[in-house]
Amino acid sequence: MKTLLNAVVGAVAVSFLFAATAQSATITVEWNTDVPAEDTFVPQANDFTGNVYQGVTGSIGGLRRSPWDTIPGMEDTGTYTSVSGDASATYELKEAINEFSFMWGSVDDYNMIEFWNDGEWLGILEGSDSQLDGAPKRVEWINATISLDMLFDEVRFISGSNAFEYANVGLSTVPLPAALPLYGAGLAALGFMGWRRRRKAAATA
Repeated sequence: MKTLLNAVVGAVAVSFLFAATAQSATITVEWNTDVPAEDTFVPQANDFTGNVYQGVTGSIGGLRRSPWDTIPGMEDTGTYTSVSGDASATYELKEAINEFSFMWGSVDDYNMIEFWNDGEWLGILEGSDSQLDGAPKRVEWINATISLDMLFDEVRFISGSNAFEYANVGLSTVPLPAALPLYGAGLAALGFMGWRRRRKAAATA
């Protein structure tokens, strides 16, 4: 009876370990400064807090600066969304994905992007992240592609000050590495094998 109890406790511990691991995603950023070929717009946020300006053009001093400002011919026509200080814009996706791309206007340390899945927080990317070292600050922009090793169905753009401006938001579905689901199965198998070995040893004794 004691052996069976130990096996059950071990299996539960393994389940909690896997669940805890699953709540923290690894976030990877790739970026470049290639001039965008066109304005592909930003979808409307499903929800927002504070002052969020969607589908705007041009710049307003002290409030927002267009990421298109330094691109000839797009200064006054390029559309973007601006999240003011202490505000956020939330995008709920129709299906879970693990890659997300957009045009990031002036990568500021107070710019943040949170990732969620089924109501569970997965992680956050901040403008101060070392992966963004060398990215233009204050003015200019980058094309950023952010990928997670887990699926997410909600993205939140958050700003701690004026402002977080972004454009050309794109979403794509990329298959997760096959090894990830196998990791959980492997842990479960190890737990079962350990229980079976202890049971056999107890029977022999």
